[in-house]
Amino acid sequence: MTRVSAPARIAACLGAALMGTPPALTFGLPSLVQVCFRRKGQRLARVWGQGAGLEAALCSAVQRAAVDQSRVTHIEITVARPGRLMTDQDLSRGRVNDFRGLMGIELRAPGKLARLGPLEMVTRNLGPKAALLALSREIGLPLAQVQAWAFPADQYLMEWPGARMHSLFRGQKPVPPSAITRARVQEMARGMEDWLLAQVAPDGAAAYKYWPSTGQYSSANNMIRQFMASAALAAIAARRGDCRPVVDRNFAYNFNAFYTEDDSLGLIHEGEKVKLGAAAVALIACLNLGGTGYQAQAAALSRFILSMQNPDGSFRTFLRPADRTDCQNFYPGEACLALMRLHQVAPDPALLTAVRRAFAFYRDWHRANQNPAFVPWHTSALCLYLRHENAPEMAAFVFEMNDWLLTIQQGNDRPADVWGEFFDPARPEFGPPHASATGVYLEGLIDAWDLANRLKDPRAHTYRRAILCGLRSLRQLQFRHPSDMFYLTKRARVLGALRTTTYDNTVRIDNVQHGLMAIRRILDLWDRAAFQPQDLPLCPVGK
Repeated sequence: MTRVSAPARIAACLGAALMGTPPALTFGLPSLVQVCFRRKGQRLARVWGQGAGLEAALCSAVQRAAVDQSRVTHIEITVARPGRLMTDQDLSRGRVNDFRGLMGIELRAPGKLARLGPLEMVTRNLGPKAALLALSREIGLPLAQVQAWAFPADQYLMEWPGARMHSLFRGQKPVPPSAITRARVQEMARGMEDWLLAQVAPDGAAAYKYWPSTGQYSSANNMIRQFMASAALAAIAARRGDCRPVVDRNFAYNFNAFYTEDDSLGLIHEGEKVKLGAAAVALIACLNLGGTGYQAQAAALSRFILSMQNPDGSFRTFLRPADRTDCQNFYPGEACLALMRLHQVAPDPALLTAVRRAFAFYRDWHRANQNPAFVPWHTSALCLYLRHENAPEMAAFVFEMNDWLLTIQQGNDRPADVWGEFFDPARPEFGPPHASATGVYLEGLIDAWDLANRLKDPRAHTYRRAILCGLRSLRQLQFRHPSDMFYLTKRARVLGALRTTTYDNTVRIDNVQHGLMAIRRILDLWDRAAFQPQDLPLCPVGK
């Protein structure tokens, strides 16, 4: 099979074939291509073509598709390259982001063959395991009776008419570090705000998760993420007064549906669960909203949070079920941040004491149980504490945590579309890459940068580079332009939103909320010069 070096060959051949004047064929090595014709996201035809040379394969595909060129707006082209037998490692958790969207899958059996190209897997949002099952059903044989092959491929998108070509990588064009300017980051934030506001229904409920490839909303929900979205909406309202009615509807819905009080303690119910983290983020949402509307709820939520702290400084993470003690990497940090946010508006020595006791416990706990999820919440909480009290040991711990966090940030030794993402294939136990993870790590990193900058610590330069790379990753994930949404028919539903990863286009509310909160804090603290990425791309600091 021939690897394409000049997209112009493809454009010329497809353009001529669509117009009914097939080009002269150049015979060469056997070529295999998949061509998908679309009209504003709607698929008109998707076919494989094969021939003695690239042009012959493309012409074969056009003939088989038999589409009306006047209806076509976009054409996806996948040019397959020689493959190999799949291994168990191809489906392992640590390898899936290296595989998905870059490798196609083919099932072979005597007299039978079925394949999915990597670009098709991206547009259908299929992982390798789902693709194997789909192909197994298509071929009519169980996986145990077939050979599974993986093949790389070159990916292109052609706009029609006009034959403008784009080289794609996992279905997108990689965003260069030079794209991270202050103006573009402001543009990103505005798009994220608009999307988040649009998720609030007339009754105030916010859509939690959406699958763009199928055009369906998920029935799942998560109250911590919903109240974090409320916190982001309140912050938007502080900047954009015109959206306050939307935000008020959202607060009213969430507090009416999920908030109760028990013996003066404010609780957030999620089915049978009552989580420390949900109360913490609901308190932050109330504080972001300001005013007098939810002061009583904020006071009750703070009493609940304080009631969940043990004498040794640790926190109970669940009121119900009472025997659950997990989520220690998340909820205690969220609780400490909520208490410090409350102290900003209603100073109380008891709040400082609670956070100081938590620090004494969780510093040792984290050192024995290192996990990146722990870092941003405690970073932001401790940085707020340090604005009120001098505690060098806390500052040292902030730097210790964030120096370690940067060891999982992907740098320029990885594919260009994942630079700045927080994921370490060698340590998959820390979880898969995720837009919400990158966003929340940036929330902590900008506070760590601010601390280092105030203390004139040289880490400020390192953290700045890491933040710029993280912003590059978020921009890679945002639906911003028709070329990002060429395979979608309901584009308004995702415009401004962030995919979960480069290979999974699922949109979740916290994908946007965390990144937006980080970006707004960055824009507040950085001038134009701080965005100059002259020293990027960044190699991982700790590797």
